[in-house]
Amino acid sequence: MIRETTRGFTTTVLALMCLLYAGCERRTAPPENDDSSARPAILRIGYTPTEETTVDREGATRLLGGYLSRVLGIKVELVRTESYGPAIEALASGKIDLIGLGPFAYVLAEKRGAAEAIVVPGQEAKGPRMYQSAFISGKHTGFLNLKDVPAQAARIQFNYTDPASNSGHLVPRAKLATLGLRPERDFKSTDYTLSHTVAVLNVALGKADLAGVSNTTLQSLLRKGKIAPDAINVLWISEPLPNGPLAIRAALPEALKQEVKTALLNLNKQEPELSRKIMAQYRDENLVYVKCAKGLYDEIRALSDQNKVRISAESEAD
Repeated sequence: MIRETTRGFTTTVLALMCLLYAGCERRTAPPENDDSSARPAILRIGYTPTEETTVDREGATRLLGGYLSRVLGIKVELVRTESYGPAIEALASGKIDLIGLGPFAYVLAEKRGAAEAIVVPGQEAKGPRMYQSAFISGKHTGFLNLKDVPAQAARIQFNYTDPASNSGHLVPRAKLATLGLRPERDFKSTDYTLSHTVAVLNVALGKADLAGVSNTTLQSLLRKGKIAPDAINVLWISEPLPNGPLAIRAALPEALKQEVKTALLNLNKQEPELSRKIMAQYRDENLVYVKCAKGLYDEIRALSDQNKVRISAESEAD
């Protein structure tokens, strides 16, 4: 049985972020009377909208919820959050039990003691799916590579995406640091769009000069003709990055966490057609859930620590 609720998490960038040397990482205490050995009556599965439509993510989560409800014999509730910050807060406060997170968002949730990675989309033979971050500039800037940026920093209007995004925040920030740049200090303006698509469009339309975005989203927009190839320059593409995991709330009973993990790993074997429909949200029906190696996100943890990035997510009901 599946129920769906929409939790009105509202977050501003100022409330969401404590960056660079602020040291305001925060841990959330478990709910009162929390019994970590008790099996919950409802498993709450969260999801965030995708870049271009919420239908595929919502539909895939509904299918996954139905599968887990049948296999585990537990009621399932779907919970939508608007971005990674509220999702991390919901995990920490016990309002979500399972959700797909980007790799940096997962590392942040893990640091708060709120989440554990149990599976990741990938292929049995190749391991986790990989993706890349990209820096793009508008043609109007005349930038041809990142080396052109420092000399013009004071006039640049820059876009990050979600503060908890790996490809749209952490990796671009780390790359800029290698050039001696700190956006909030050196650029004319630095904004968070909360969307890779919006950041790409801002650059293509001249509303921003430079952005760090997911190359997956960029290539999708180019393929679909949403932006003209001659509207942007791609200045840099990162090395491959591991896809984010399905993260489970750390405070859940160990037995239930193992049941959920086993069910996810068996999804393709037990119901291959259902698995293909669920994996369509990743634009690759051949993916399956694979084991998440303990050290998979070590490089992301190191980048976070090296760049002293801390994020504090504050949430409230509408």
